[in-house]
Amino acid sequence: ESNAEVKNLDVENLVISHIQVNRAQHQRRRTYRAHGRINPYMSSPAHVELFLSEKEVQVKKPEDTEESPKKIAGKKKGPKARLT
Repeated sequence: ESNAEVKNLDVENLVISHIQVNRAQHQRRRTYRAHGRINPYMSSPAHVELFLSEKEVQVKKPEDTEESPKKIAGKKKGPKARLT
């Protein structure tokens, strides 16, 4: 939240756009056991990547009242139409 406020983003409109979790390097420690034995005590940390972005406002597309230009079908008709 504080990063969003610093970047002048609206906190209420934030949406998760990307999440990625990767393994990090194991941290090696040791645990002491009975009779003078030692066992490894490994932790499994992770790198978490989280991107938030503002939700875009949906704008309605205006209805097309004009006819769209017709496409020319075929290879031979295209160059002739460009010359005229």
